[in-house]
Amino acid sequence: MVLRAWERYLLYLLVALAVFLPLIFQFEVWPNIPTREVLGVYDTVDGLTPGDTMVIAVDFDPSSMPELDPMLRALLRHAFAKNLYVIGVNLFGPAGTGIGLKAFNDVGDELGKADGTDYVFLGFKPNLIAAVRALNENISEIFTVDAEGRVTSQLPIIQRTPKLKGNIKYLVDLAAGETVRPWIAYGSTPGGYPMGAGCTAVSFADYFSFYQSGQINGLMGGLKAAAEYEELVKHKAVASAGMNSQSIVHALLVLFIIAANITFLATRRRRGGVA
Repeated sequence: MVLRAWERYLLYLLVALAVFLPLIFQFEVWPNIPTREVLGVYDTVDGLTPGDTMVIAVDFDPSSMPELDPMLRALLRHAFAKNLYVIGVNLFGPAGTGIGLKAFNDVGDELGKADGTDYVFLGFKPNLIAAVRALNENISEIFTVDAEGRVTSQLPIIQRTPKLKGNIKYLVDLAAGETVRPWIAYGSTPGGYPMGAGCTAVSFADYFSFYQSGQINGLMGGLKAAAEYEELVKHKAVASAGMNSQSIVHALLVLFIIAANITFLATRRRRGGVA
């Protein structure tokens, strides 16, 4: 069966509507039920005491933003709602600094948190292993200034948390590359603090072994996990809308396949069983 031009355009239009309508209008297709891996991160953050400090490593760049930026914002919203102090850092590449700084400032402003007191984004440093080791021992020694050029040793949040070891309660690495392993080996293990991770959907299987072994206590994979975290913090945003679009498009494709097969069988029957 060959589709006529208007039929092809109709299919394109239906797919376009399925993608864009959930992004424009807020509605729910079905709830994003959290997995135990996502709950591992959420429960740890939720179990922290107000006034505790956690670290979020923004180890991704613009190519991974659609999956990891919503995850970062949902995590920040949860931490700030719990009145936690949050230190942000980027050890993946310079492009991640702008992403992290914007997310921290956007969510911080939204929830009335003070930059430099309640949170800080330190920015980027190369040489991942050396940077992780140094952060465990003295933050202001390796990050003399933060991403906005302020002297870190003068910031209240760094004065109360001069190093990661012995001072932070949790670390979450949102990773687009091979940063989880060094954070485990040179950060959380010698530092004695628990760790969770987030990654793109395609990397979830690679990182799952760290979750199974207990080296990380939670793992968020892709846009689906970001939507689940938004569900948990009761603030549905970009990830939830994206999953609605994805779900509707998948359902539409199934309907297209069913309709095509019904049409094919009907046409074959009319022709006397000849395909």
